[in-house]
Amino acid sequence: MVSDEELRRIYNLFTDCWRYFKKYVDVSDEDIYWENVVGESGELSKKYNNDKFAIALILAVVNEFERKAKELRKNAETQ
Repeated sequence: MVSDEELRRIYNLFTDCWRYFKKYVDVSDEDIYWENVVGESGELSKKYNNDKFAIALILAVVNEFERKAKELRKNAETQ
């Protein structure tokens, strides 16, 4: 059974990942954008002691940013 404390930690992880997603959802090809995305993902990982579940959630968000960036590049090339 999962303790209330563990559920709170997981809730906070999801909340932090949502805020991270919201902050960077407007994808850019600028180097500074990706430096910030990578830097903050590392900070989040550290905050949750490099927990495997935390890393998986963070990577899911980063993968979505990468997918959106590829889509934007593809659309720019076809115009």
